[in-house]
Amino acid sequence: MTRRISVPLMVFFSAGLGLSAMAADLKILTNQVGYETNGAKRAVVLGHRGDTLTAFAVRRYPGGGDVLSGIPVHVGPVATWKDWDFWTVDFSPVAEAGTYVIECASPGGPVRSHPVLVQPGVLERNTFSDVIYYFKGQRSSGLLDKADRTMTFEGKDGTVDVHGGWFDATGDYGKHLSHLSYSTWFNPQQISLTAWSLFKSCRELGRRGDPNFAQYERRLLDEALFGADYLVRIKDPAGSFYITVSGRGPGKKPEDRRITAKAGRHIILTPETKDKVRDYGREKIEDDAAYEAAYREGAGLCIAALAMGSTYRVSGDFESADYLKAAEDAFAFLEKNNRRLTNDGRENILDDYCALAAATELYRATRKPLYKEAADKRASSLTARLAAWDKYRNYWRADDGDRPFFHPVDAGLPAVSLAEYLPIADAGMRETVLAALRKSMEFELAVTAEVANPFGYSRQLVQSVGGTRRTAFFFPHDTETAPWWQGENARLASMAAAARLGARLFAEDAAFAARLKAFALDQLNWILGSNPFDSCMLQDKGRNNIPYMFFDSYEYTNAPGGICNGVTGGYTGEGGIDFGLHYAQTGQDDDWRWAEQWLPHAAWFLYAVSLGDD
Repeated sequence: MTRRISVPLMVFFSAGLGLSAMAADLKILTNQVGYETNGAKRAVVLGHRGDTLTAFAVRRYPGGGDVLSGIPVHVGPVATWKDWDFWTVDFSPVAEAGTYVIECASPGGPVRSHPVLVQPGVLERNTFSDVIYYFKGQRSSGLLDKADRTMTFEGKDGTVDVHGGWFDATGDYGKHLSHLSYSTWFNPQQISLTAWSLFKSCRELGRRGDPNFAQYERRLLDEALFGADYLVRIKDPAGSFYITVSGRGPGKKPEDRRITAKAGRHIILTPETKDKVRDYGREKIEDDAAYEAAYREGAGLCIAALAMGSTYRVSGDFESADYLKAAEDAFAFLEKNNRRLTNDGRENILDDYCALAAATELYRATRKPLYKEAADKRASSLTARLAAWDKYRNYWRADDGDRPFFHPVDAGLPAVSLAEYLPIADAGMRETVLAALRKSMEFELAVTAEVANPFGYSRQLVQSVGGTRRTAFFFPHDTETAPWWQGENARLASMAAAARLGARLFAEDAAFAARLKAFALDQLNWILGSNPFDSCMLQDKGRNNIPYMFFDSYEYTNAPGGICNGVTGGYTGEGGIDFGLHYAQTGQDDDWRWAEQWLPHAAWFLYAVSLGDD
């Protein structure tokens, strides 16, 4: 339903898996799942240099009948985003449930959108069930799970039962707490985040009290307890949690699985190496700390999830008391040994926000003063991390200086951990935390609006491995994680969660809260189709779901309810934009950068949606 103009070529998801830079169609881009009746609503029109739009109308579908009209706002091109030009259409006043079509007038004829759904609870109704099923489908099972019941270590003796948990990604049947430990600043939260998100989302739905959520709450709790059981199993009785069960080799055979040491590097496969063992290597194993997670490597959220699990009257294979014991024992160990488990022997912002989450939930579960004291200490450290550099003020600093904190997965977690801490904070700390949250969120809104940004995509202050700083849309290629970089749908959903919590905290400032709500929706809209590639990245929803390929093979297939990695900066140039480049174009096993599904994307999306738009 697009208007064809001078160059009759439209490239959808075939070789390039996206809109070609040479495509010359005007296209109206929307959230392909739908919009909340009482929420902000924005469509983006993608065109090219020389295109013109003169008016828009929103009409009922089917049957016609205008409900809103106006003039599209010309935003202009985004620097280095191919030859695209953009307009926005704000149709927020359309608050009646129904299906609509947006039509824009141009000299070459009308441009029409696909039908757009407006519905109360639209994301909860139309995505929640699928995402929960995705996690259930990722459960470790079958012969792989049987092998995990008598799992051995690579590099030392011993056998442990570590069955359960969730497979990490479309092409990775390993089970990981975190996989970028060598990079200092960028540990993602993986299985631990999944369990934490399931418990948090269940709690949020209970808070909202909608009777339509009753079965979702049951299913969320069932899945969360399944995760808590796994976290108990991977707890070293004398230490922290085993960080990874590696599903290695081209055949992903049960007999090749091992508990391996932390990542020493990231391996990118090539056609020449694709049949070799795929693993994250380490030159040597120094001691048991190499196998176990620090706070920032997943242990903090493991503790938080187990503490939450202990508060329910029901449990999984273990008892509630077992969840709490594992959480308390791990916390006690890490309070003494966390630095020893890190790659650099130091703590940074990641340890602060992960340990804060752990201490907060332990205090909520036990009311023991020692956890309140630990939470207060971490909250004080975190709020003191607002920094300034050049013209930028109140960004989070990652280190003891002014290095900007930016993250491909958990960028919203500093704010989220502070917001979750607020209910246990004393009056003085509450004031300090609220001030820090306000400043940090004002920074996020400001840097996002710094340049032409029709989609409201969350931007960030980044730093290269050489120390060069700049603001950017996407996670850069030249960081300490290189050659690892990928799409960042988890980051967007984490920022949506942070903004939704912020809107709740600052509800008395209606204008500021509205900006935060709109920012949150912009991130979710991007994931669900309002992006330049017209791709809904939640599998089996919307249009143009991206297939996952592996060296021209379809043996790894994305699952309904999962969310792929997403859009990145340009494959050959930092400032550009790319999505779904295929092996035939890159000559590398790089399809995963865009197309592979990963636990953190779905985990953050689930939590952000559970928070609601209230």
